Amino acid sequence: MTKRHVVFLLGCLFLVSVIVEVGLGCTSFAVYSSKPLYGMNFDYPPNEIRFSIEEHEAGAVFIGSFWMEEHYGRTVGMNEHGLFSSDQMVFPLRAESEEPAEDELYIWDAFYSCLQECATVDEVVSLVGDNRLVQYPTLPLHNLYADPSGNAMVVEAGNSGNVITEINEPFLIMTNFHNGDFKETKLNDIHGDGASRYQTAYTYIEKHLEDFNIDHAFEVLRQTAQTSGDFKTRYSLVFDPIARQIYIALERDYDHIWKVSLDMLTIETFAGFSQQKILPLGDEGIVGPILQSFANEKEDRGSITYLLILGGILAIVATIVLLRLL
Repeated sequence: MTKRHVVFLLGCLFLVSVIVEVGLGCTSFAVYSSKPLYGMNFDYPPNEIRFSIEEHEAGAVFIGSFWMEEHYGRTVGMNEHGLFSSDQMVFPLRAESEEPAEDELYIWDAFYSCLQECATVDEVVSLVGDNRLVQYPTLPLHNLYADPSGNAMVVEAGNSGNVITEINEPFLIMTNFHNGDFKETKLNDIHGDGASRYQTAYTYIEKHLEDFNIDHAFEVLRQTAQTSGDFKTRYSLVFDPIARQIYIALERDYDHIWKVSLDMLTIETFAGFSQQKILPLGDEGIVGPILQSFANEKEDRGSITYLLILGGILAIVATIVLLRLL
């Protein structure tokens, strides 16, 4: 077992101890309307979240991650070719393995390797090849992959082999139940972890499919965000693979939106800010609290400005009153 796997498993033990107590979350989707768009809600207890752009064989790769006591755990990303992947919890656990055999591959490794090396979903299929996907015993996961051509799939580790759910509509959604268990199943008959979020996302996307845009994508994320309990939504991401841009809302604050450019290697204010900020984004990344401080700064300055204006108005009124009395 490699050092990376040891560190990852230690983080997994911590993660699962939390999940057993409070539940789980995360919702992702790929939609093909006038242009392709992907979305992802990352739901997790309070901790440090980070965004970064890594350089790999496939070029620039945007990564969303979270602190797992020993390292940052990567959970979602898109590379400069527009290949997207989301790595989320799934229940029940299947095909667990303490140590993968030569013809086996941990499903998290498939998630990360494909973002580093592949440009399309077909290349993901080739990379996985004949390897059987298996799970860390402490961390059951499944992956959604999508590319700009309209090809998307959910990949899961099954008891008797890999389970692939291919896109058969103009969109594909993944939450926390096994997609492969519900092929050909009516929407209202789907059940399991995250089924209600899946149904909410499906209904909204289907209704707005013809004109689905970035605003609609954020509305899906808003409607499926977890606002109570310990697994609240920590960030919401919308990916535009054609423009190679990613839009970020932090801590369910959809009034302040950031934009990442894979071409410029930057993150900048996009909506809801009084002043424009452009910051470089690389391997070191930037953590959530730094980004949130700009939103708070705007609110603080807004309050000061409001008080100054109010004070000026009161001073004028007082002056007028005094002049009349004199």
